[in-house]
Amino acid sequence: MDSGELGKLRHTSWIITTWWRPQPYYAQSEWRATWGGEGGGVLVNQAPHQLDLWQWICGVPKSVFAKVAYGFRRDIEVEDEVNALVDFGDGATGTFITCVHDIDGTDRLEILCDKGKIVVDGSNTVKITRLKEDEEVMSQNMGMDAVAKLFTGQLDRSELMSEETKEYGNVWGAQHCEVMRNFAAAIHGEEELLAPGADGIHGVRLANAIHLSSWTGQEVSIEDFDEDAYLAQLNERISAEGKFETRS
Repeated sequence: MDSGELGKLRHTSWIITTWWRPQPYYAQSEWRATWGGEGGGVLVNQAPHQLDLWQWICGVPKSVFAKVAYGFRRDIEVEDEVNALVDFGDGATGTFITCVHDIDGTDRLEILCDKGKIVVDGSNTVKITRLKEDEEVMSQNMGMDAVAKLFTGQLDRSELMSEETKEYGNVWGAQHCEVMRNFAAAIHGEEELLAPGADGIHGVRLANAIHLSSWTGQEVSIEDFDEDAYLAQLNERISAEGKFETRS
């Protein structure tokens, strides 16, 4: 994505519903799944990792409209299901779906660009499709005979695109070790930070904007995010819980 090899982003989607949590999980501590203790549910406890990676790879969206369910399939005050539609401001869009009630969850990231597509399944298998030329050029130049062959599986796909599949191991905790190694190397001036602390605000602001959109029923700007409006809404919910002090 950084190199621009696949061209401009058109659409991206991440379905990440592998964060199944049973009801007893929330009963372990009073702070779990509360506005005052956590500031939210699946967006801030389970799925912030993917939400952060998503905007890190694809860029920070300009705005978001979200449909969020609170206490939908779990007896909690905060969100247990999220459907968010983001707008990157240049025609590109994206969808982010997550929940805690799918015991056979899905983890699938798709990134569609002008010159190809990336599909990541299970955070392990990456399929990269590279078009021989820009899709818009194909749309203009392909004759209907070739289109018919493509639709019926008679056209050799290698004439239009190449496909590469990469498999990655999924060692529990390996990401944490790599980030810590990189952090130490950065202190010694040997490497640039993979994840500078200042970048952390982008994922947090996106999660907050998703909440605010669901509370107001409106599309919310991320670029000019109204932090005061968000805080006021959050504190209303913290006060209603009656367990924690409001935030400032």
